[in-house]
Amino acid sequence: MSHQQDQEQDNPEGGQLELQQPDGQAALPPEILAVLRVVAILARITYDVAIEHFTPLYIRTPYHTSALSGEGWVQELLNGHPQRIRTELGVHWSTFIILVKALQSIGLSSSRNVSVEEQLSIFLYTAVTGLPCTHVGERFQRSSDTITKCVLMTSSIPL
Repeated sequence: MSHQQDQEQDNPEGGQLELQQPDGQAALPPEILAVLRVVAILARITYDVAIEHFTPLYIRTPYHTSALSGEGWVQELLNGHPQRIRTELGVHWSTFIILVKALQSIGLSSSRNVSVEEQLSIFLYTAVTGLPCTHVGERFQRSSDTITKCVLMTSSIPL
């Protein structure tokens, strides 16, 4: 008698054969095991998607964590090699200083968190690179809202 035949026994009620494992417990048919595996996989995917979606709503993870803030980068440009400010912002150092003084003379002032120099830098960097607010925000470690406000405020001042 084969091993599989040893594990199969007649079911007196229905006349069907029942599979048994070596420990005597009934084994599930392969079709049911396949369905259970698919259900387990779908449950895991659903769990992973839910965790990925809802975790940021309850656990706040800082987004802008660069060691160099936007203000720090602007100061680095102002105090570094003169060609860097020209490359990054599209103006010479002396032109940048003139623009800052002109903006201040017509009423633009530093906000609670963003200096006039950084506001002008955000505007110039956006104009030079053409990058969207999210990318500019990453460079300056600021939210897209702050970037948009700086660009609009700086660009709407008549010179």
